[in-house]
Amino acid sequence: SSPLPLQHLLDTYQCSQDDDHLSYGETGMPVPPFGCTFSTAPNLEHVLAVANEEGFVRLYDTEAQTTSKLIFKEWQAHSNAVFDLAWVPGEHRIVTASGDQTAKVWDVRVGELLGICKGHQCSLKSVAFSKFEKAVFCTGGRDGNIMVWDTRCNKKDGFYRQVNQISGAHNVVDKQTPSKPKKKRQNLRGLAPLVDFQQSVTVVLLQDEHTLISAGAVDGVIKVWDLRKNYAAYRQDPVPFKSFCYPGTSTRKLGYSSLVLDSTGANLFANCTDDSIYMFNMTSLRTIPVAVFSGHQNSTFYIKSSTSPDDQFLVSGSSDCNAYIWKVSEPSLPPRILLGHSQEVTSIAWCPSDFTKIATCSDDNTVRIWRLQRRPEEEKSAFSKINLVGWVIQKKPEEQRGAG
Repeated sequence: SSPLPLQHLLDTYQCSQDDDHLSYGETGMPVPPFGCTFSTAPNLEHVLAVANEEGFVRLYDTEAQTTSKLIFKEWQAHSNAVFDLAWVPGEHRIVTASGDQTAKVWDVRVGELLGICKGHQCSLKSVAFSKFEKAVFCTGGRDGNIMVWDTRCNKKDGFYRQVNQISGAHNVVDKQTPSKPKKKRQNLRGLAPLVDFQQSVTVVLLQDEHTLISAGAVDGVIKVWDLRKNYAAYRQDPVPFKSFCYPGTSTRKLGYSSLVLDSTGANLFANCTDDSIYMFNMTSLRTIPVAVFSGHQNSTFYIKSSTSPDDQFLVSGSSDCNAYIWKVSEPSLPPRILLGHSQEVTSIAWCPSDFTKIATCSDDNTVRIWRLQRRPEEEKSAFSKINLVGWVIQKKPEEQRGAG
């Protein structure tokens, strides 16, 4: 075996002052960043896209030698929060999902708006592509709907319309109230009726061109949909192709904030608001988790996770101001802790082309790039320590609570 196991390398992740960036809003005041994701386009793999609460998108060149070259594009994509964003696979294009009920498609080289996706009736919470298809992506929103878009068709007056829709994807039947006919509240302004956030779709993912995975805020069920079906016919009770029911012991916290697949597409990591990350095997007929990762805290739907490019490690944000790294093959090992943020750590991205870089977003209004420092011991002078704003510590085994 190699003299230094890979997991010991993890102890050398650090964040220096130069990699600690405030996320500015419209008035020049810092605001929380909500989404971060690395590009997969040739020669752009080191570019990190970050969106924030005031609709700004910034592209950071994480290999820039000087601060002046660090941000090479920034624009206000929406005049409302951007909750999620996704790169078109292998392209210089990006899709932003916003609280203004639209998604927008951008060419980042020239900063040009290519189209607006209209159809949701509430905030969009999630947007995703599959690795295999550049034109098709999906969105999930607080209106309880999942929409599938295809940039090759359905464009009218500058707006894209959905090509498939799953309505009420994660609705919960309220068992407490007797089923008496409800009085419809008169909607004076003729707007779409308000939708209860309980039905919110919190995260969507495309496993391949025709397999969509989704989760919601309260129903506790991860659903797998076959997009070759036209779900529009189902109205409010669509039937998924497969479901993973909530596997934990909590009686109330049944939402998922993040879904992520490893590079093979076989393993799904589901970040649950019961403070556990459940790993499911997508190829197996069994729907119980094959592993559970714990030690972090998840008390909001902003906590995201990411896998390392070699699929060996899992990283997650956390409500306790840290990020956590687990070894996938040893879920019971205490995670390593990325220490340094001062508020909840939300969106997180492990650079797919470079194991040595992890990006984190936090409610302390900063975006941080953590880098693997492979300098010899003697070079780690007192000066370099002063320059640090983040480093790794090992979580003690007794601090790690069981799932539930």
